[in-house]
Formats: sequence, structure tokens, C-alpha cells
Amino acid sequence: MADMLFMFIQMVMVLATWSYLYRDNFFSKAAAEIVISVSTVYFFLSFYNSLWQQAIVPILDGTNLLNIIPIILGLLMFSRLFKGYGWVSSYSYAILLGLGTGATLTTMVQGSITTRISDTVTRPFAATLWQDQLGAWLTVFGVIFSLSYWLFTIEYKGYLAYSLKIGRLFLMCSIGMLYAEDVLWSQSLFTGAATIVVNFFKVALGIPI
Repeated sequence: MADMLFMFIQMVMVLATWSYLYRDNFFSKAAAEIVISVSTVYFFLSFYNSLWQQAIVPILDGTNLLNIIPIILGLLMFSRLFKGYGWVSSYSYAILLGLGTGATLTTMVQGSITTRISDTVTRPFAATLWQDQLGAWLTVFGVIFSLSYWLFTIEYKGYLAYSLKIGRLFLMCSIGMLYAEDVLWSQSLFTGAATIVVNFFKVALGIPI
């Protein structure tokens, strides 16, 4: 009974959201407000539980008194709610952005730039099968030609003009594949929502799923 009620709620939410395709109406607005409200409460409780377990409990136990520093920085963010004291939150913003930028750049350079350059250069020599070697060398030349597309300080003449055209082809292919992935992802969401509606009516009619 509980599963049937849950499936009914899912089906109603899906149909209410789809009703926006006809025009803006009460049901689509209600569905959007329900999703926003439930998500807000869920994330608030999740953050509160994480704050309590990872920051407040260690302070009360005396195991990590340094946790009071991020708590104070977080409380300073609420100073923007009071007129004349909003400037206090700038310290929290500065520390958060500084630490976040440093950590993100370190991870990004090591994971997205250095590692990919190393893999691109070494993969042609590490591959054993001719199919892998062909793909690896195609990646190497694709990177070189794609980089040549962004050389705006050099006039494109001779062989460099052909390199620009090939690099543009590689870039268009990559953009096309990214667009196709987005379309397939959207279609998978639609298929999942349609499956919810179909399964509800199957269960209601006694048809096995």
C-alpha cells in the first residue's frame, strides 16, 4: 500500500510538471514549489546534521577545539542581514575564496591538465594493439591541430592554414559529441519520468512490471 501511494505521488508530480508544456498553470506551479520546499528542508537538515556531527560534537568532546574557527566564520556570514555590519562578512568570503581557489587550482592542474598531458604523450608508446596505437596517435594530432586553432597572433598561411581547418574539424566533432551527450541525458530523464507514469498504471491495472 505504501509503495502504491509513493508511485501515485510520483505520477502526480510528473504529470503536474509536464502540464507546463501546455501553459503555465496551478499544477505546474504547485509541483515546482513542492520540489523547492522539500529540497530546501532536505539540504538544511543535511547541512545541520553535518555541522553537528563534524564540528559541534568534537568541540563539546574536547577532541578538536579548532572547529570553532569555521563556525565563527560561518556566523560572520549572517552579518549581512544587519545594516551597517555587512562588511564583517568580507573576512569570511576572503578566507573561503582563498582556500577554495587554492584547493581547486591544485586539484584541477594535477587532475585535469598535468595528468591529461602525460597520458596523451605516453599513451602512443604504451599501447600494444594497433587499434589502441591508432587512437592514441589520433588523439595526439587532434590536440596539436586543436591548439593551432587558437594561435591568433600568427597569420594563417601555407601549412598552418590546413592545420587550422583540421583543428576546427576536431573542435566541431568534440562539441557535437558533447551536445549529443546532453541530448541523450535529457532523453534518459524523460524516459525515466515516463516509466514512472507507465508503471503506476500497470500496477493499478494489475499488469506485472
